Parts: sequence; structure tokens; C-alpha cells
Amino acid sequence: MSSNELQAIELYDLQEPTIPPRSRLYNLKPIGIGTPEVESLTGYIVRLAEEHCVPTGILILSELVPLLKEGYIFKSKDGGLDKSFTSQTKTLNGMGSWALKLIKTLESLTLRNDLRSLTMLNWVEIIPPRNLLRSIRAWCPSCYENWRVTEQTVYEPLLWSLKEVTICLHHHQRLCTECPYCHKDNRLLAWHSRPGCCSICREWLGISPNVKSPNSIKLTEDELNWQIWVTNNLGNLIAATPHLSPPPKEKISEMLSAYVNVLAHGNIAAFAKKLGINRTQTHRWCVEKTLPAIDTLLQICFQLEIPLLDFLTKDEINVDSSNIIIQNQNQPSRESNYQLSTSTEILYALETALTESPPPSLVEIAKWFGYKTTSTLYYYSSDLCKIIAARHSEYEKAQRLEKLQRLLEELLAAKEYPPPSMQEVAKRFGKKSVHSLDKHFPDLCSTISAQYANYRQENRTKRVEKLRQEVWKVAFQLHSEGVEPTASRISVFLKSPGSILQKEVVEAVCKVRHELGWEK
Repeated sequence: MSSNELQAIELYDLQEPTIPPRSRLYNLKPIGIGTPEVESLTGYIVRLAEEHCVPTGILILSELVPLLKEGYIFKSKDGGLDKSFTSQTKTLNGMGSWALKLIKTLESLTLRNDLRSLTMLNWVEIIPPRNLLRSIRAWCPSCYENWRVTEQTVYEPLLWSLKEVTICLHHHQRLCTECPYCHKDNRLLAWHSRPGCCSICREWLGISPNVKSPNSIKLTEDELNWQIWVTNNLGNLIAATPHLSPPPKEKISEMLSAYVNVLAHGNIAAFAKKLGINRTQTHRWCVEKTLPAIDTLLQICFQLEIPLLDFLTKDEINVDSSNIIIQNQNQPSRESNYQLSTSTEILYALETALTESPPPSLVEIAKWFGYKTTSTLYYYSSDLCKIIAARHSEYEKAQRLEKLQRLLEELLAAKEYPPPSMQEVAKRFGKKSVHSLDKHFPDLCSTISAQYANYRQENRTKRVEKLRQEVWKVAFQLHSEGVEPTASRISVFLKSPGSILQKEVVEAVCKVRHELGWEK
């Protein structure tokens, strides 16, 4: 072989190729990261289960549980999801330890590193969890239907899990929170959760011509405009999450203090009054003692005419001169007195409170003067304070009773089937016993109890009649085979052999034996 022929031979690389790591679960790409319509973490888990063709509960128990703390969301004795997990699924889209631990677990299984953007974790330092997330699932039937018709992926946007978002921006209609078929609420993550379907009755939740949506009440123009502003601002906040570093905790106090200084020359009381918020709480926010909830933050930004994202991330403030609250810093203002100290003013306020409707509480009156407790008010007039406290207590009691009566009347008007027992009704309304309800509403409670008793009696009658028919069928079969239909022989063929001991069943056995000639 010549040297030219040797050079023409192709050389092969025999080195072992590098194989990238493989994920335990599908490396499913989240939908909409970096946009206002990013999907939620709970929705991602449901889609992941759908891709693996298993129920959501099976995916959680077989894949997630082994990597989580034993007993955290799993009861090995019962073989199912712990109630504490199913009742707290809303936190998985939020900013607590549940969300953080689950994200780490899912990222280790899917080899993804972007699942944090499916939650509100980036805002944990400046947005408190209270009033942030829904406890139940919400959805837009029109979006579901549009995605299905256009063959797009059906999923659950993170926006829908935020409590302040109550409309769909695309269709300008309220989000639904109740299945139109079984009329039940859905948890954000349940055993049979499926994208776009009810986790209880498994029905499709998109638009159906034969089923009326339970949330068909039209929005007023003011409600719609407010919700469009809220949803757009929260959507922009979510869209910016992957591109921003988490803001520090002191950011809100710095921004609020800056606006107070510019708009009201440092006068917190005047600033709070202008925005329609509590001045004591505003002071606590400015000194970093507490943080305003998301609903209050939205109200503040709306009044200041500043986008929520700018308020939480920008360093400079943008103020319109027409919004200046105190034009002349040297001009004295009664609102600048954060604590009113004269006995005349306090006594006048206490006497005025006796004529107000609804009657204010002593705590509210104390806040008017900037006091943290009511002890100062008692110092000036303990008699007036006792009367005010008693009036407010009676008013609150009347309000609670009126609300309970309305709920009981609505319950009866709804005509639930099966009707609930009084014990169940008491539990729904947060009462430890039936006595408190029966004491104030004997007639309504009596009607509810009677409905439940009738329902139980009807069920018992149906059950007994079914047993009788079963006894007759077995007895005739034994008789046709030449076997004496005794009670013990009949019981062997019953679905529930122990029912042979019931009084009605014993009577049925005697009657059929008599008709067949085995007894006189």
C-alpha cells in the first residue's frame, strides 16, 4: 500500500463521548417566564403529572415525597396526602418555606433552574404574605376554551392565584372560583388536578353552551377600571421577577418617607389622610416596624399615580406639583399634631363617640389620638370609656347575629342535597357547638334539623326496602333449588351478611318463609 493511500484512510475518534446528565422527570419548560402570564408552580406540577400520564397525587407521592421530609406532606399510614398539605397549597405559589423546599426538589428532578420565577419568592423581603394569595383555584373559562380550540397548552397563570386579581384582562370578565357542574371549590393542588378540569368531578371548565358560569355577574365600569390597573401592575411585577434582584426590606420605608417629605413636608398624618390610609400604620411603615400588605400597597401606588413596580424598584421619586399636600411648610396645621394631648379634646371625642353610628371601639378612638393603648382614655373618663366599650360590644354582637341569620336563611333557600346536619352547619360557620345557633335562631335551626332528619329517614326507608328485595330474591332462589331458606343461609348471599340481624330484615325473612310454605 502506497503512502498516498495510507493518508486517505479516515481516522476515527475512539474517545468516549460526553453524555449530558439525565433528569429523573421530564425537563418540562415552564410557560411564560418573563411575561405577566407566567404559569404558577402548582400549575406546573399538574402539567408535569399530565406529561407523565399519572394523577397529580401519584406524582407527588412517588417522586416528590421521597425527597421531602418524612411526614411533611405524606401519611404513610393512610397512604395519601396529608391534610396540612392540601389545605396549605396556596403557599406553594408564594414565598414561604413550603415553596422554597418544593422548588429545590422539582429542580433536582427536572434539572431546571428557573422554577423560582413561578412563585412570589423574589418579593419575600418587601411584600408580606397576608392577603397575597387565594386559598382556592380561580380561572377564566374563556381562556381555557380559547387555548383548547387553538391547540395551545392549557395551564394556570400565576396571576390567577393572586387574591387581588379578580378579572381576566383578555376577556374583561370575572374569574370563576366554583365548578359549574358540581358547584364545588377546587384547591390549587389536589389528587386529581388536571389542566383546565375540575379536580372533583373531572369536568372541563372551559365555556360550555349547556352550562351557565357561576361568576356571570357583570362588572361596573369603576370595578373594571380598578381591576385592569391592579392586574396590569401585578402582571408587570411578575414579568420583572426573573430579571431583578430581590429588593431589600427597607425599600418601602425609604420610598414612603421620601414621598411624605416631598408631598407633606414630613407630616405623616396629613399624608395618610390624603391617601385615605391609617396614620398610625403609615408611621410604622416609615420606621420599618411593619410592612403594608399588597392590597394597601396597590392603594398607595394608585393614589400616588406611580406603577407598583417603580415604587418597589426605582430609587428616584416622580411627583406632580399639583399633588403637594402642604404647600407652605411654615403654615401651622392641626393635622401635624400626631398626638392630641388636651383633656377637652379627648372628652369631646369620647362624648361624640356616644352618638356615632356605627359606634366606634375604644381602640379606634385611641388611634385617632395616636395612642397605642386605651389606658390614657380611661384615665380621662373611665365611665365614658365603659359605655363606649359596651355599645361597641353590643353592636358587634348584633352584626354577628345578623350575619349568622342571613347565612342560615341563604342555606335554607339554597336547598342543598343532601341537606347538611346542624353539626355540619355549625362547623361551617366556625361554631364549636350547635347550642349557640339554636339559642338565637331556634326556628331556623329546627327547620334545618327537620330537613336532615327527613333525609336520613328517606335513606333508611330506601335501604330497608332494598334489603327486603334482596332477601326475597335469595329466598326464592334457595326455594327453587329445594333448599330451606333459613336466615343463616340467606345471609351468606347478602351483600352485607350482618344486616340479617336487623329487625326489618328478620321480619322480611319470616314473611317470605311463610309465603313459600316453610312456616305456618
